[in-house]
Amino acid sequence: MKTNLSTLVYSAVGLVSALLLISGWTIGFAGGLHYISAASVSVATVQSGDFTQRVTGYGSLQSQNQRLLTASSMATVDEIKLRPGAVVEPDTVILTLKNPALEIAAQQALANLHNKRSNSRRLALEQQREILEQSSRLAELKSDSELAALQVEAEAPLAAAGIISAMDARRSRARADQLAERYQLEQQKLATLQEVHQQYLLIQQEDIQQAEAELSNATSQLQQLVVRAGLAGVLQRLPVSLGQSVNVGDQLALVGSLSPLIAEVKVPQMQVRLLQAGAIAEVDTRHGIVTGQVVRIDPVVADGAVQVDILLPEQLSADIRPMQMVDARIHGQSRGQVSFVDRPAGVAEDARVELFKLDANQVASRVPVQFGKASGQQIEVVSGLNPGDRIIISDLQLDSSVRQLKLTQ
Repeated sequence: MKTNLSTLVYSAVGLVSALLLISGWTIGFAGGLHYISAASVSVATVQSGDFTQRVTGYGSLQSQNQRLLTASSMATVDEIKLRPGAVVEPDTVILTLKNPALEIAAQQALANLHNKRSNSRRLALEQQREILEQSSRLAELKSDSELAALQVEAEAPLAAAGIISAMDARRSRARADQLAERYQLEQQKLATLQEVHQQYLLIQQEDIQQAEAELSNATSQLQQLVVRAGLAGVLQRLPVSLGQSVNVGDQLALVGSLSPLIAEVKVPQMQVRLLQAGAIAEVDTRHGIVTGQVVRIDPVVADGAVQVDILLPEQLSADIRPMQMVDARIHGQSRGQVSFVDRPAGVAEDARVELFKLDANQVASRVPVQFGKASGQQIEVVSGLNPGDRIIISDLQLDSSVRQLKLTQ
């Protein structure tokens, strides 16, 4: 009976030991050490050098130059020529709209302009005829006035000699004076007529200019029914469908340039204090890492994050396009020459914790460590460790009474 009981106990102990070995843990009490498999933990080495805090974020690529196309009049989508993603040039037609009222208005404006021009030509001809008639009357009066003056001059010695009566001489002089006065009045009339004609022509010219402006406006509205890209790039959005009615100001399409691009990245609001405009950033575009520069930090916090705009170089791979999702690592403030290490599991900035430091014999002892600021997956070591020290950064979840570990192969 005792033999069977002993066999059962030994078998249970063997089974438990085997399970512990399979899980990577072997606990013993030789020398007060706890044993752990080296393959089951992560070890990091303390480094020394320039420690720049980095802030990570995520977002998407956007065109720096964008053009939002909107409807300038009520119309119906008549034809869609391109879809989002199409590469466009400034004069590329994206879609066409239809508005019969604008076509009629353009025809009426053209007819009105032709009518104004015809009226102007007709008025010019009538004015020319009036000027000719007035000039003819003026010429006749001049001739009569000169003849009357000659007659007065000829009759003067005859009247003095008594050949003709003084009454006839005075009559001739009166007629000559009357003709001279009429001639002067007709000259003034001709000058006034010319001035009036000039004012009429100016009024007609203003009417023509107004008609031309109305035609230009009607033609422009008609031409805007053919929606063109306006800049070289890619069609990013087309929120309309065939046959849809649009009102003035409705969005028709969004076009963005292919270069330069801006990465609009969201970063945690608590870390944005580390950043400033001009900072260098590394942007993962899924087609390679691109170095950019921070050009704007949004002053507004939204959903616990702040938008940071990173300008990318103009010369990029053809695979990098607007609207792509990206990750970014932005260089923040430099902490100078300090010690740092890969961040241990569960360790926060400015925390003071106890970690296991390894010696040359793969024995790890608990030591208190004061940490500083973090940067990505690394954290500053303020005290407790020196460059070259190795620590276990895995989450061991051991009781605080365990002071030493032994790594086994």
